[in-house]
Amino acid sequence: MRRAPKIAEPMPAQFVADLRPLPDVDEELDWFFNRAEAAMVLPSNFQSGLGPRGGGEPYTTPDDAVEAAHRHRRVLAWLKVIPDSDAGVLQAAYEVRPWPIPLYDALGRLTGVFVRLACALDSWPADRASQQVIEMARAESLAAFGAMGEAGFVSLRRAAEVRFVQAHHAYGAARQKGLGAS
Repeated sequence: MRRAPKIAEPMPAQFVADLRPLPDVDEELDWFFNRAEAAMVLPSNFQSGLGPRGGGEPYTTPDDAVEAAHRHRRVLAWLKVIPDSDAGVLQAAYEVRPWPIPLYDALGRLTGVFVRLACALDSWPADRASQQVIEMARAESLAAFGAMGEAGFVSLRRAAEVRFVQAHHAYGAARQKGLGAS
């Protein structure tokens, strides 16, 4: 009878807290995929012309826009260093989309990843607009089917969780090492 090989060092234990995205990384990716473009442009001076009663967003200075552009370039460099599949998972997870409410309530941040995995066997167009149409159609059919507690749903959710954690760890490693940043 053969014995199992001895492990030189014990494997570090995985804790549930280790699987959660770090808050600063979570905020950074949310900003990159949803608010970066708006932060990099200078706003119209119309709002400031209305004076203190104008309300609205606080004034953005040219320095704020430049800082946002630097931050965007840094995050983009880190995303380019990780595998494309991981960057795609992060995009699917963080891009705000009008997902069906029952599906979003059940999955939260994982909704985009879950829907993308559910589309894995579909023919996949090259342009992003067509991809989004396919994803939204699949999301609507999943929500209409209402199989939130079934085994297929649970296994696909677990696959989405695994892909999300892998992508987050890849991004976190690139970010920590400063890879790709100039």
